[in-house]
Amino acid sequence: MMKHSVLHVGKMREPHFRMGVEAYFDRLRPYAKVDLIEVPDRKTANRSEHRIIQETSEELEARVSKLGRGYWIALDERGRSFTSIQLAKFLHNRGVTGDSHLIWLIGGALGLSRELISRCSMRLSLSRLTFPHEMVPLILLEQLYRGHTILRGEPYHK
Repeated sequence: MMKHSVLHVGKMREPHFRMGVEAYFDRLRPYAKVDLIEVPDRKTANRSEHRIIQETSEELEARVSKLGRGYWIALDERGRSFTSIQLAKFLHNRGVTGDSHLIWLIGGALGLSRELISRCSMRLSLSRLTFPHEMVPLILLEQLYRGHTILRGEPYHK
């Protein structure tokens, strides 16, 4: 069974986003094991943006190293774009090649460090649009659910 570990910088404060994430956790349960790991945001008034990105990325990498082997994917606005069907094929191909543990890295509002992005196997852009930061895990989980239902030929995608 495929496993998705979603590491997200910041606390999900908005109840409607948290409820949406929980709903997609339930929907994904028959298809994959899913974990959402919240990493504290290092944003403070006395730190430079570069330092915040560095510290946050170091914390993400420390958390990822505890998860064991996996295929790291950085969510990044300059990454590859997929249609939902292409994402489904990507999920299928990862499972076939033995990379069934996908580790999704969602940086803070300032993004991820170049060093961390360079360690990832892939960079993915969810959209060219800008979304509220708390919404990104929900969008990702919905697309993972959609991808898994496409692979099984289920009608959700239609």
